[in-house]
This record gives sequence, C-alpha cells and structure tokens, in this order.
Amino acid sequence: MFPLTNPMRNHWILLLVCLFAFFAASHGNCTAPPNLLFGELGEQFIGKNDFIVNSIVNYTCRPGFTRDPAISNTITCLSDSTWSIPDEFCKRRSCGNPAEPDNGQMHGDNFLFGSRVTYTCNTGYNMESKRDYRECQADGTWSNEVPFCAIQVCPPPNAITDGSFNPDKTDYTYQDAVTYTCKSGLSLIGEASIFCTSNGSWSADPPKCKVVSCSNPEVLNAEKLSGFSGPYTLNSAVSFRCLDGFTMIGSGHVTCNASSMWYPSLPSCNRSTVTQKPSTTKEKETEVVTQKPTTERAKETVTAGSTVTQKPSTTKEKETGGGSGNNVGAIVGGVIAGIVALSAIVGVTLWCKAKRGGGGDLSQLGNHSNGSKPSSHQTPMEQIDVTQIQAQETV
Repeated sequence: MFPLTNPMRNHWILLLVCLFAFFAASHGNCTAPPNLLFGELGEQFIGKNDFIVNSIVNYTCRPGFTRDPAISNTITCLSDSTWSIPDEFCKRRSCGNPAEPDNGQMHGDNFLFGSRVTYTCNTGYNMESKRDYRECQADGTWSNEVPFCAIQVCPPPNAITDGSFNPDKTDYTYQDAVTYTCKSGLSLIGEASIFCTSNGSWSADPPKCKVVSCSNPEVLNAEKLSGFSGPYTLNSAVSFRCLDGFTMIGSGHVTCNASSMWYPSLPSCNRSTVTQKPSTTKEKETEVVTQKPTTERAKETVTAGSTVTQKPSTTKEKETGGGSGNNVGAIVGGVIAGIVALSAIVGVTLWCKAKRGGGGDLSQLGNHSNGSKPSSHQTPMEQIDVTQIQAQETV
C-alpha cells in the first residue's frame, strides 16, 4: 500500500466522521425531548441532545400541577426519529371556592391553578381592601384575603333656620333618613325628608322655613266649589265654576305656591255668546203650484119658477195632499143640501095650490109624494123632475 501523506490522512478522517454521522442518523436516533406545559424532564436527561431508538425518558409535574397515577409520565424515541406524544399525566391543582365577601359578590367559576376571581361590593358599600381579586396559587391556596366591603357613611345633615331635623345623631350611613319640621306658622319649602345615598351625599338640599300666605281668590261671575275660606297657605287649593251663561277662561283649579301666588293664575268667566254656524244644507226647493181660476159657466138652477144664476168660481188649485178629499166632501154636501131645499119648495107649493082650490084634497099631495102621477091641471113648474136640478160642482 502507498503511504498516506498528512493531507490525505486528514481527508479520510473527515470522510469517516461524515459516514459515521450518516450511519447513526439512518438508525433513528432522536434529539432532545420536548418541553411540556405540565411536566419537567427528569434531571438525568436534561442537556442531552442524542437518544437512540427506543430510548425512554420520564417527566415530573410542574408546580401547580398534580400527578395522575393512571397515566404514564414517560415518552419513547421512535424509529422515525421522533418522540411519542405524551398524555396529560399532570392536572392543574384546585384551590377550592374562594368565598363570598360580606355585602359583596365574587365573580368567577374557575378555581384551578393560575385562575383569578374578582370582587365587587353591593350598592351602598365601599371596598376597603387594596386588591379586589384573588389568584389560585401553585400550592393550592388563594392569594390575598377576601375583600372587605364597608357601608357608605354620610356627613351629618345641615341644620335649618326656624326648624329642626330628627333623628339627630353622630353617624349617618347608607339609607339613613332625617325629617325636617318648621316652627308653628311657617311653611316648609323643599323636601321634608332626605336620606343618605350610596355615594355618601344626601338625596336633596335641606328645606327652608318661611311664611306663605295667598290672598283670598275672587273670580267675578263664578262660585267656589272648594276652598271656601282661608287662611290660604302653602298648597292650599281652590276650585271654581262659572255661573250660568258664562264661560271659563283658564284653569278652574288653582293652588297656593311657595311664592304666595296662585298657580296657575286665577281664571275669568266671560259671558257666553251663541254663534250660529252657517248651514251647509241647501234649502229645499218649494214646489209652487200655480192656481188657475176656473171659468166654468154658471149652471142654472130652476127653483120655484125662478132661475138662479151661479157666478163662475175662481177656485185655486189645491196643493198635493188632502185637496181632492175636500172637493169630494163639498160636492156631496152641496147635492144633499140642494135635494133638501128642492123637496121643501115642492111641498110648500103643492100645499098652497090645494089651499087656493077650496080646500082641495090634501091626500093628493100625499099620493103625489108617494110617487102617484100628478093631475093634468098642474103647472109645468109642479112637474119639475128633481133630476133636472144639478148640484153645483166645486172643483
């Protein structure tokens, strides 16, 4: 064999190293094991970066986690140069319920390691603790103490002139109330009762005591329905009603206010005026019936040898309605009256003739009246047929 010079020898050494590395990699070696959120690599494996196939490493639980003995805490180097995927063999530690504060509330439903709950105080209470939260720690305990909520305090209420308040005490807390009263003869202007609010102030300014007197309210042409007599002090009320024939302008109910004035202003009663609204209905047209005069010839009536001439009538045409009925009644009445008159004249004439004839037989009159034929010596007037006399016609 040929002796190797130094350059050639170095070259062969480098080639052998590369071949060894390639050979090692081809057999599935693994690099350093992965880091786990819930576990730490065993101390004997820390810092190593090369593990042959089927190498096994173990883990321990990190702080804040507890070991689950039912689950393996190891992983294995596989032939494809990867590590097996571990199951979660360490669980987060529970700190238990962090407790509710007095006069406050806790917010949060996760009580495991690394979680946080917060606190608030009820209305009218203030948190005096520096921290309004607690955190679940690795050892399974909660940080801090349960926050403390203290009740809201108000300063004493202000005193008022010519009045007082009750109760009078040193400390006033949330929802405590005081009531003010005035001396006799004075009216209290403002809120009679005030209370301590959730922000440490009183619900309203203190009231005032003053004289309130409204004048006797008089309204012309009106009468009072209430509040007939004074004195009229704060909130005194009077009601009015206008007399008949008068209309009220304004409010019929007034109240005495803090400025000793009637509110609203007193009304007035004005005389009522009737205004007829223009008719929107057209006037109905009246049918005008023109009455024409009748020019009928007067009909002659033969009565006891004389002729009676009837003047032509100018009868107006009757309007629609009962006109025709009245005409019929008039005609019937005229006919009956004519017959009665004619019968009387005929009777008297026959009686007179019998008398002149020397006491002639009056039986002939009776026979004639019974329908017997009259004697031939009677005048034509006596032979007048009643049917020839026509009754006057009235249209």
